[in-house]
Amino acid sequence: MNVPDTKLRNAKPAKTAYQIQIGGNTFLEVLPSGAKVWRMRYLKPDTKKPTRYTIGKYPDITQPQARKLAQEAKQLVKRGIDPTTHRNETAANAERERRAALRDSASSFESIARAWHKHRNETLKKWKPGHAQKILESLEADVFPRVGELHISEVTAPILLEVVQAVVDRGAVETARKLNQRLVAIFRYATTRRLVRHNEADNLRDELPTPKRTNNPHLKEKEIPAFLQAIEADETMGAVVKIGILFTMHTLARTNETRFAKWSEFNFETCEWLIPAERMKMKLAHVVPLSPQVIAMLSELRKFTGAGSYLFATRSKDTPMSENAMLYALYRLGYRGKLTIHGLRGTASTILNEVGFRGEVVETALAHKEKNAIRGAYNHAIYLEERREMLGWYSNHLDALRTSSGRVIAGRFGKSRA
Repeated sequence: MNVPDTKLRNAKPAKTAYQIQIGGNTFLEVLPSGAKVWRMRYLKPDTKKPTRYTIGKYPDITQPQARKLAQEAKQLVKRGIDPTTHRNETAANAERERRAALRDSASSFESIARAWHKHRNETLKKWKPGHAQKILESLEADVFPRVGELHISEVTAPILLEVVQAVVDRGAVETARKLNQRLVAIFRYATTRRLVRHNEADNLRDELPTPKRTNNPHLKEKEIPAFLQAIEADETMGAVVKIGILFTMHTLARTNETRFAKWSEFNFETCEWLIPAERMKMKLAHVVPLSPQVIAMLSELRKFTGAGSYLFATRSKDTPMSENAMLYALYRLGYRGKLTIHGLRGTASTILNEVGFRGEVVETALAHKEKNAIRGAYNHAIYLEERREMLGWYSNHLDALRTSSGRVIAGRFGKSRA
């Protein structure tokens, strides 16, 4: 029988439950709470005892849908299958599959690799933010697309070799070596947590070619005039980047020492730059004497970034300029493959040693590590005045190379952002 939907919809609850029959042993039960539930009477296949099968709630399930579901349940009964038991088993199987999928997802290579990265970065604080981001980006670019969705137990040495070999094939041997180190660390993380039995990445050590060691390209002394003139004449290079290159060249600083330099680190009375230990490669504080030329650069730089914390800040906010800002400026000047920012230190080292400055003074100016820590700290102090004289000479020498007369030419640094 077909019951009007208005009758079903308007049925009011009573003190006791009551039924509205729709035929075929199927009915809508109206409960005292006001809930309305579709049910069907049937005999249990094994015991033949009468019982009821709950189809679902009204109005979530309409009358036609209830009839169809009741008919499907009756077909199960005819086959000797209890529909209630069948539904419970189906739901249990679905839940087991869902949980298995969750386990597999949590045990995928990408999930574990990200957990390793988070543990190393946030819990152990092993990396600086920029380095941590680089590591994650390398995994996202070279590893996750190939093996990220695989269960970590399925990621074997032959599969890892294909991943790393793809990086080698594009000529990035050093990158492949670093990538393998990260894979070893990820599997070490997994083995200590009993997610896998063996460190499959350990098997790749003898499969990687040895990267060729090359020095950072640097300028010869005879090439310096053209380089300085190109820097000075360029009108497309940002003022902050231009001063950053010249500042780095005159102070013998490393790229990151320049990038993260803060105005608070500079003493303009003593003409010294104190770089704190935590920012130095060797974890020792480093004092850099500033030549008059560098002081003049800083005076010009104040027009652009003097209101912020960092000397070499970005245009939009008070954050250090990007890691490759100065290097890309060299590329635009035509020095790709001919010079790196780090290579400016090599140029200075060669010139200073050749003209007769003491090697230990040059090494201290470059902030190279002294094997004896106590002696290193002592030498750093006693060489300060020698380094001041040496860096003053070097700034004068660069000016002399820039012009035939040796006269200092004011650089065109661009418009200020004051």
